[in-house]
Amino acid sequence: MEMKALKIGKFMAVCLLLQCLPVQAQQILVDRVTVATAREHSTLLKPASSSAKVDPVGTARQMRARRFAASMAHSLQATPAAAGIVPCGGPNGTRFNLEPRANASIQEAPTADFILNGVGMDNDLIVQVGDGAVERGPAYSGGGYFVHTSQTADCSVQFEGGLPTFIAQGDTFSSGEGIVRADNVRKAFFAVAGVLGSSLSGIGLYRASAADLLNPVRCPNGTHTLAQAKSCWEQTKPAFLDQLPAFDEGGTPFLAVDERPTGTGAGDVYVLYVSANESAISIVACTNSLQCGNPTTIFTAGSGQQLLQFAADVQVAPTGVATVSFSTENDHDASGTVMFASCTPAGAPKAPVCSTPNVVANLPASQFLTLQFPVENTAFFLEQTIPRHSSRPGPGSDFTTFMVYDDCRDQFLSAGTSICVASEVSMTISTNSGKTWSAPVSVNTKPGHHLLGNVAADVSTGTANIVYFSTEGDPNFHKVRVMLNQVAPDSTTVGPPSLITTKLDAADAFAPCLCFLNAVEVGAVARGTGATGHSRLYTSFNSSAVNGTYETEPLPDLNNHISLLRF
Repeated sequence: MEMKALKIGKFMAVCLLLQCLPVQAQQILVDRVTVATAREHSTLLKPASSSAKVDPVGTARQMRARRFAASMAHSLQATPAAAGIVPCGGPNGTRFNLEPRANASIQEAPTADFILNGVGMDNDLIVQVGDGAVERGPAYSGGGYFVHTSQTADCSVQFEGGLPTFIAQGDTFSSGEGIVRADNVRKAFFAVAGVLGSSLSGIGLYRASAADLLNPVRCPNGTHTLAQAKSCWEQTKPAFLDQLPAFDEGGTPFLAVDERPTGTGAGDVYVLYVSANESAISIVACTNSLQCGNPTTIFTAGSGQQLLQFAADVQVAPTGVATVSFSTENDHDASGTVMFASCTPAGAPKAPVCSTPNVVANLPASQFLTLQFPVENTAFFLEQTIPRHSSRPGPGSDFTTFMVYDDCRDQFLSAGTSICVASEVSMTISTNSGKTWSAPVSVNTKPGHHLLGNVAADVSTGTANIVYFSTEGDPNFHKVRVMLNQVAPDSTTVGPPSLITTKLDAADAFAPCLCFLNAVEVGAVARGTGATGHSRLYTSFNSSAVNGTYETEPLPDLNNHISLLRF
């Protein structure tokens, strides 16, 4: 607790030093690693020469502390009133929280998932999870959840809170930023997050059934206290994974659910994480009721090679195979490799059997984005070459996988330091269940940065949706809009870019100061019935389009936004 108090105090001192806001507004939610620490990291991670290296283990721990550890929460003493009908679109999407505007905190790096028609016909049950809880009563979490349960088919939020504390191994754990996945067949949501106790750290895995989320006794409307958060998310006991000493922090968690109705592994939940020293990547299989087995190591980095803490992804292919993508960096020349592996289910809690990873792409140092190779004029501090993938059925008994990752199209060398002046989202495709991959293509060649790419395939139709931030239209390459490229069913050709949000947004600038952000992707999830016009694509992203008020002064406030596209 002394360490927590020290970091909180350091943030307040730095905020005053930077003349960000008056004291009343210093309840703003920030990560436990403070603005000052982030700025120290920004200097640390820009080496004097392109060959200079930082300590990978130390950097990994610093980054995990930012992304996982429990934040200073914005705690409300009264529950704000829910809004009326809230459209699911708009120039900047829709703010997806209930937080009052006075002294508003930040919410960022959101992911969302939904149960199709989970509230009623053409009305989805939507859960979004991200960094920055809004809570009532004493603060208890850094990872927030925001839920739509209204009988009105819109994007209003009925309740919100923080992923609750839980007890395991004799310790009490608080959650940091999380991600969410839904099981559309078994009508349940799962959230995973890094958790921190007084003597241990690790990964927390939560489950909430749709029935509980729709039950106003267990999940009442408004901003939740800790007791209400536990009522929503702890009807099933949370699972604790990847036990480590407290200040080693847990590995970055990624999450996937096998939504198939039957078959070996159907309903299983997979948690993927990179080890604390960035030397190995492992997967754990859990039952739908969170009975988890032992981890299986998929890949161990060799000498002179390291994994990237946030550069991994896990999905479940239509055949039930768990698919894994990740990036490694080669220390001798700062080049990188994107890799892919598949894991055959054995039925949780039994461990899956994973293949030897194969190479998807080799990138030279001039293209491979790392923490030492920043993208010019943005504050997305964790922007790296991070692979994201999604699969659709076919051809035949195979599945087709679409993979996207950010890389640098053009770089500038200044005093031996590499700066990316034009980032891009590249796509590669495998039509034989990940055995071989096509040559990468850029999804958008217009001037500007295209970054934080993600992909979501709608299994019901076969349409793949590639989403990302783009600075196209901003001469300073700073403000962004969310853009979309689609790959049509039975095609492997990427379609032209189109706009999801239409108004340029400084999604990395907000009160109380310009800080480095945790976002590593634009969240994306797609499902449908198989009929044209009945599929949904939800995107989740940072936005500072809605102001907060600080001593009556309107200033940009970073929020979790959402947008819906029907196709």
